Amino acid sequence: MSGMWGMDTEGAVRFSEAALHAEGVLRIRWDEVDGVVSGLDSFWRGPDADGFAAAWSALRRNAAEAVLERLRGAAEETAQHAEEQELASAGEDGAASSSQPPTGPADDASLPFLPVPGVAFNPGDGETSATDPDIQAAWDEMSEADRKAVLRQIVEDELEAYGLNLDPTEGPMDVEVRFFPGWMNGGAISIQTGMIYLSSDLLDSPYGLQIAAHEARHQAQYEMIRRTDADPWDWITGDDNADKYAEVEEEFGVSREEIEQWRHEFKPWNYEFPPMGDPNSPEYEEQMQAYRDQQVEVDAREREEEFADEFGFEDLQQAQRDAGVPVSQR
Repeated sequence: MSGMWGMDTEGAVRFSEAALHAEGVLRIRWDEVDGVVSGLDSFWRGPDADGFAAAWSALRRNAAEAVLERLRGAAEETAQHAEEQELASAGEDGAASSSQPPTGPADDASLPFLPVPGVAFNPGDGETSATDPDIQAAWDEMSEADRKAVLRQIVEDELEAYGLNLDPTEGPMDVEVRFFPGWMNGGAISIQTGMIYLSSDLLDSPYGLQIAAHEARHQAQYEMIRRTDADPWDWITGDDNADKYAEVEEEFGVSREEIEQWRHEFKPWNYEFPPMGDPNSPEYEEQMQAYRDQQVEVDAREREEEFADEFGFEDLQQAQRDAGVPVSQR
């Protein structure tokens, strides 16, 4: 056999997607371990604990970040080569047909390609904030920066309505909203780090307001889980945390059974992720139904749909004021 083999650009794109997926998942897992290590002093103090925390910090700073950067670099380089190959082929064939995914830098940070527990994957029932023509018109007139500010404000307003404080100096919640390129059309959370991820595609429509409320509900769910977590010595004392569950139920109206189900579903090995692939295939439909049937998602969709019913033009104006951006007028 003679001649030179060229690049299989479709295979290169698949590799780029897989590498981006791996980088995103690893980054989230590292962040979650960071959260666990930062809480060591709740049950382990002294020189050994300090040494362990320092060793982990050095490992994260040196080895982990290097691996993550290499994965992302490999993904972007491969995608670039695929694009160059497509362009070269187009020059030879007279037509271009690149299927390369976006590989530019993330909007606010390096973020995952695929969703993590708490994803909102078009979870609504078709009723969206965009059905209000005044809200749609106002959204169309807003700058991208102003839309981001308003979506962040919605998350803050939702959490404050649950009685959760976002200021880490005044409470346990330290929630940050970041945006990532529109490779998926929803949002996600990192339940250990308090990070809410929103797709940049959500900036195109007021539907993003609902997704912000959906993801804020997931953070509230996780806060209820955190407040009722067992202490390290509960298995010795026999404490079943009934008092903690009672306090949360009184404050949020959520039962122990609901919280325990959420705790079960939020574990990465139990969570049913949204499907990828052909939406018309039986496998896709089956996996989508399994995702939607999870109680963490049923509950978040309920809040999302309530939000769509309640949120009006005046609420958008107030969110704009609170976010410090120009206020729309009818």
